[in-house]
Amino acid sequence: MELRQLKYFVVVAEELNFSRAATRLCISQPALSRQVKNLEAEVGNLLFLRQTDGLKLTEAGSFFLEQAKEILQQSQTTVQALQAQYMNRDEPLKIGYIPTTLQSFLGETLNRFGRVHPQVPIRLQERTANDQVTALRQGTIDVAFIGNAPAELESEFIIRCVRYVPVNAILPETHPLADQDSIRLIDLAHERFIGVSEETFPKCNEYTRNVCRRAGFTVNIWMSADTLGSMIALVGAGQGVALIPSEAADLPHPQVVFKPLNPPFFARSTAMWRKEVPAKSLEKFLRVLFNEQDIQDPIHLGNLPPALSAYLVDANPA
Repeated sequence: MELRQLKYFVVVAEELNFSRAATRLCISQPALSRQVKNLEAEVGNLLFLRQTDGLKLTEAGSFFLEQAKEILQQSQTTVQALQAQYMNRDEPLKIGYIPTTLQSFLGETLNRFGRVHPQVPIRLQERTANDQVTALRQGTIDVAFIGNAPAELESEFIIRCVRYVPVNAILPETHPLADQDSIRLIDLAHERFIGVSEETFPKCNEYTRNVCRRAGFTVNIWMSADTLGSMIALVGAGQGVALIPSEAADLPHPQVVFKPLNPPFFARSTAMWRKEVPAKSLEKFLRVLFNEQDIQDPIHLGNLPPALSAYLVDANPA
């Protein structure tokens, strides 16, 4: 017995007319009549009484109609469940990030995303900023969190600001200004600065130069570190001072102090993805990332207070 035969039987039982049923099913009337006769032979019971004024279900036919409808409904439910489980499953969401973003807003966003879309698998990849750009081009990650993305990448990717992050100075704990609640950047004009490698964080040193230029001096970047962690370690070793997003304070920083700047300076923390129709999993993630932020928080989503907007500095020379 085939599901097709059950479907034919149900339509004939609803129409009680072979001609109308054949029209609904888009098959010939003789072929439909033959299928019903084959079904009756298989179940060993007459399902219809053939009368001059049409068809009438027998008692066995009425019973079989209920069973056939249940079987067809169950088969449809099973197919839908199978498609939902396997054919329409969300692809894993592959996220690249630098450590500071995970410990500030990204961890909280992932928590919210997991509650809203628990069926979407997530693959996290801690990478340097430059590695994330390469991974986006190769399609091995779906979205990148590289901090303050250089403007020249906007021709290749979609870049959107997630939040504005205050920039801190990091000093050795023995530095004369280490006990201050905040410091003026100009007070570090004669210090040696530690930057980061252009190979791992493109344009990051340019940002430092622009900030210091805005503060009134030309910075002396005499050493570069491969990672933010090694930058902090070099400052702790007395090799110089550095500028770093305040969210990096969540990273281990022995023998180092983070100092807010007065007046403050801000940098963007951005999300970046390819210029194409996003996969379902990425589209769902972006909705959570941007639509569920606390838009009343002035540091989120571009709502930097006008009084502070003058202190927003990017990595591109003015």
